[in-house]
Amino acid sequence: MRGPKARGAVRAAGLDDDGMSDEETTKSLVDYVLRDGAAGKTIAVQLHGFTDQPQLERLVAAGATVLTVAPYRWLLPEDSARVLRLVDLICAGGVDAVTFTSAPAVMALFGVADSIGRLEELQDAFSETVVAAAVGPVTAGPLLAAGLAPIVPERFRMGALIKLVCDHLEQQRVLRLDTRFGPVELRGRLFSLAGAQTTLPPSSLTLLRVLLAAGGTVTSRASLTATLPEMQDDHAVDVAISRLRQALPEPGLVATVIKRGYRIDV
Repeated sequence: MRGPKARGAVRAAGLDDDGMSDEETTKSLVDYVLRDGAAGKTIAVQLHGFTDQPQLERLVAAGATVLTVAPYRWLLPEDSARVLRLVDLICAGGVDAVTFTSAPAVMALFGVADSIGRLEELQDAFSETVVAAAVGPVTAGPLLAAGLAPIVPERFRMGALIKLVCDHLEQQRVLRLDTRFGPVELRGRLFSLAGAQTTLPPSSLTLLRVLLAAGGTVTSRASLTATLPEMQDDHAVDVAISRLRQALPEPGLVATVIKRGYRIDV
């Protein structure tokens, strides 16, 4: 068995299992099988949608006859606009984290982004502004292969994943700053200032994150332009800042520094 869910299903069917792999990965399961020798045996392997071909080849090389079965596969939903919307949100920094519970889900998201020419942009977002969280090392595999560094819980369970994401976001992703108008806090898309709260749209959210991270020092228009590809010039930055001010409980929080840029008024 690769993990406790598989073991539980086998035992619920009234069958006995020989054991469980150490790390709950296909590699460790193959290691377990090969300890007792596989020559002359017929081994059935259930695929989970992301085939680890080298592990199957290890069994064949050891003299086993390998049968495979793929009980499920990942397909785009009928309303694929939801997946495209997720790609948009990730690229724009409109979400703080994305959780993955299977390697095929990672590959599918990458495939959708690639099909619309945004794979590099998506992966850049995961390396800079959006946290990728994987339930275990198998799920993390495609993320690591793309050069990303997902967070992974010590126990490969959904509950542990949720707790890890919550703790990580609380410690790493909540921005706080004391300003002239009182303490501000940015938690996800929710902005708070002296008890007043508002939810920010993606572009305003991206700009505000940059300004808060600067801690009150001036951020140039050029730096702000670099954060949003759709802003091509200083005028576009000024318009975006105007929209940000309109969305805030206190518009004066974002101060203009003539000929230099913008800053949070601390």
